[in-house]
Amino acid sequence: MLHRLSTLILSGLLTSGALYGVDYDGEKSITFETAYDVCVIPPQIDEAIAKGINVIDIAKTKTLYDQKALFFDAREKRHYAKEHIKGAFPVYFDLSKAAYIVIQLPQDKKQPLVFYCYGESCANSYEAALAVRKLGYRNVYWFLNGFGEWKATGYPVQSSPKPNKKTV
Repeated sequence: MLHRLSTLILSGLLTSGALYGVDYDGEKSITFETAYDVCVIPPQIDEAIAKGINVIDIAKTKTLYDQKALFFDAREKRHYAKEHIKGAFPVYFDLSKAAYIVIQLPQDKKQPLVFYCYGESCANSYEAALAVRKLGYRNVYWFLNGFGEWKATGYPVQSSPKPNKKTV
């Protein structure tokens, strides 16, 4: 019975996503990729506020956008490439350091910075905002409802240009 249940669960997983395996000098690494539903870490709103991160809604997010705040997308690279808030920069998660990497940070630590990801069930943007806040940036914002609400409201989005593939 247990074997049958395990087989059923595994077959369900394999039909809902992709399983990748990599062998690094005898050390196996397996990644299972599914369609986004929720992040592993739930949002920590009270903790964010206590650590100096401003949790904002769509109205405040649009106001900051109109005031030329810098936006940072903490979703997966493939989702950023497909579509993101117009002008937003990607945030990368460096697995080797287990840390969020924000490359396009301004010199001015008072510049408003807005971080977003998939929505209220996702804390990628919170984690990235927290990392930047620890670097001394003062006006750090976490757009809790994320890209889905921004797009649904009809605000500006863009796609990353696809690289040209030239044959030699």
